[in-house]
Order: sequence, then C-alpha cells, then structure tokens
Amino acid sequence: MKYLVLFQTTLYFAASDGFGILPKTTPRFNTESRHEGQPKSITLKDVVSNTAKAAAFPVILASLAFLQPAFAVGGEMGATDVSNAKITTGGASTLQSGRTIAITRGVNLSGADFSKQNLKGVAFQQSVVQNANFKDSNLVGSSFFDATLDGSDFENADLSLANVEMAQFNRANLKNAKMTEMYVNGSTLFEGVLSIENTDWTDTMLRKDQTKYLCNHPTAKGTNPVTGVDTRESLICPD
Repeated sequence: MKYLVLFQTTLYFAASDGFGILPKTTPRFNTESRHEGQPKSITLKDVVSNTAKAAAFPVILASLAFLQPAFAVGGEMGATDVSNAKITTGGASTLQSGRTIAITRGVNLSGADFSKQNLKGVAFQQSVVQNANFKDSNLVGSSFFDATLDGSDFENADLSLANVEMAQFNRANLKNAKMTEMYVNGSTLFEGVLSIENTDWTDTMLRKDQTKYLCNHPTAKGTNPVTGVDTRESLICPD
C-alpha cells in the first residue's frame, strides 16, 4: 500500500505540474488530523482525480492534431466560390492580408471557374489548370510556377507581380490582361498563346526570343483598358 501511494503521488505531481494546478505550498500525505497553519494533506481521492486529468491530457492533444485548418473565404480574403472543393483542400497555405488561405499545389483544376474572384496571392504552382476561367479575376502576386495553363482564359485579369516561371500559356487568352512586373524565366512558354491584345507588360523582363515572339504575334496591338499603356510599347517592340 505504501508503494502504491508513492506511485500515485508521483503521478499526481507530474499531472498537476502539466496542468498548472500545483498548490502554492508543498502538500504532504499523512493520516493525522490537520492543525491550523499546516499545509493541507492530499487524500487518495485527490491523487486519483488528478491522475485522471493527466491521462486525459494526451488524448486532448491527439484530438487537436486532427482538427481541420480554417480557410478564409469571401470578401477580401481570397476565393469566394467554394463549389470547387479543390481550392479549399490544398496541401499548404499562404498569407494574404494577415489571413491564411488555401493553395492548390499539384492539383488538377482543369475546367474550374475562378472568374470575377479575388485570388490575390493564391498559389497554383505545379498544378494542371487547363481550360480554366480566370476572367476578370484579381491574381496580383499569385503563383503559377510550373503550371500548365493551356487554353485558360485570363481576359481582363490582373496578373501583376505574378510568378509564371516555367508556366505554359499555350492557347491561353490574355486579352486586356495586366501582365506588369511578372516573374518569368527562360522556361516560361508563351508559344501558342491565343491573344495578347491590349495587354500591358510593363517591367516584365522577358527573354529576347520571348519578346520577339510576342511582338510578332498577330494580336500584339491595342492599349490596356486599365493602365492605358500601349501593348507594343510595354513589350518594347522594335517597330
């Protein structure tokens, strides 16, 4: 019995310390009556109660591990259309205006409708986004790193500061899009793009052969409806 009490006492101190319920004075076990001014004795009932609390502690931690993260949707917080669950079940997250929103790394979003949405800062890197609709969307600071964007519609979209490194724009519609200060590299493919009419490429550093291809594109004309910048001037085409 003496050893049992000692074992339970040890459990009590471990549990109470973890829960922050240690008394201010050091408790002691005795079978004598307590006199005024002496620390309160702990009964076996107290030990069992606190041991039960200690046993519940790891269970609580384990349950917390399975809680689903919250995703900000609506208004200024990013994507407002949750009908496509893939946008809210991405494998990681990014910060936007102090809020956490989903990203869609490596997800197949072909045919998805993201038109007229605030997707500022959302990352679609390494995703297959063929024939998707981004018309009239805010994609400022978004990432399409190594994404396949064949046939997607970016008409009137704002792609300022977007990362399109290694992205493919075959058959993509960029009409009226704002393409300023984008991050591109030699592996970004604009070959086969459907339209670049009225686009603004100001401060987007394109490779020479990319610039030549876009300047020779039959739709390389017009002015951007938002910035008023001439498409060919923004591409620095040698007219």
